[in-house]
Amino acid sequence: MILTQTTGLADPLFKLFHHADRLSGLRQGKFSAPIMVDIDPVDGVCNLDCDWCCQAASRASRPTRIMADETMIRLGSFCQAWGVKSWRIAGDSEPLLNKNISLLIESGHAHAIDMGLITNGVYLDRLSKIDLQRLRWLGVSLDAASAETWSSLKHARQEDFHRILENIRRARSLAPELDISIKFLRWNAEESLSKSRFTVPIRKISGDGALQPVLQGNNCNEEPEFRALAERLGVHAILRDSYPKDFPSRYRFAKCVATPLGGVFDASHNFHLCCDARNVYVLTDDYTRDDWRELPALWGGDRHKEMIASIQPGNCLGCAKYRMNEAIEKYIFADTPDHNFI
Repeated sequence: MILTQTTGLADPLFKLFHHADRLSGLRQGKFSAPIMVDIDPVDGVCNLDCDWCCQAASRASRPTRIMADETMIRLGSFCQAWGVKSWRIAGDSEPLLNKNISLLIESGHAHAIDMGLITNGVYLDRLSKIDLQRLRWLGVSLDAASAETWSSLKHARQEDFHRILENIRRARSLAPELDISIKFLRWNAEESLSKSRFTVPIRKISGDGALQPVLQGNNCNEEPEFRALAERLGVHAILRDSYPKDFPSRYRFAKCVATPLGGVFDASHNFHLCCDARNVYVLTDDYTRDDWRELPALWGGDRHKEMIASIQPGNCLGCAKYRMNEAIEKYIFADTPDHNFI
């Protein structure tokens, strides 16, 4: 299974060229502030239950928490002063479950932070026209072209599929210039890595009365319909393959060298080094400590570097930065004569 993203956009790895100073710093062991951070306005709960959710374990490991208004208001000025360029508002939970998320968007906008939002779309109507216009992009994880398939994969009511489509139409109308995409993760239960690796698998009763695991779900036949749906909605379609079950064996990097380019501010005030391993590599359990001065002081220090060195990529079931890690390790960290032939 080849992991691909099909859009009209240039390869996202090209964006690394714009941050040559950060890459040079990585090689020298000098870490600047992250380029992009994930903001989790909600911890530990989601309104859907996707078959492939790689964040299911993270949600299950911690209590439900909504980011405090005061924290959302302060994050903009803090990130601007630290040197963060952008926010991806998403999380291991549905971000729009935080009913005051407008405060976060206002804070980012007021402090020149570029912002994108990833949502399942059910509560997209909670965003105002101003909220939408302040975003650089909006991604809706739809993953199906029909209510029946969507309901089966998300374990939710079919009516919510139609609600999402209405919410997308509303967003398109309120923010005509906003880059909106609907996302489609190609899912095949027999081949794809599923949340059952982290949680109790779905089971059924076999003919002899014994419990048997169920491998169910496949949305691949709806891909053409999904593209057509995006066109009707006036948005982009982004299609990617889900992580294969043997994904770690396909990594072509030995160390997680891209880690300092990002990080996660969660609703519980933890700062996580990796969005794919929340609760595993926590640099501080309170990024507001010492009037928000502790985190920048820890960043790039001995403890931070020791945590990065301890990461074993082969133990990570799904690495969203796998291509970035491969590129940086091969072309920034390695010294070979090959690099002189451009």
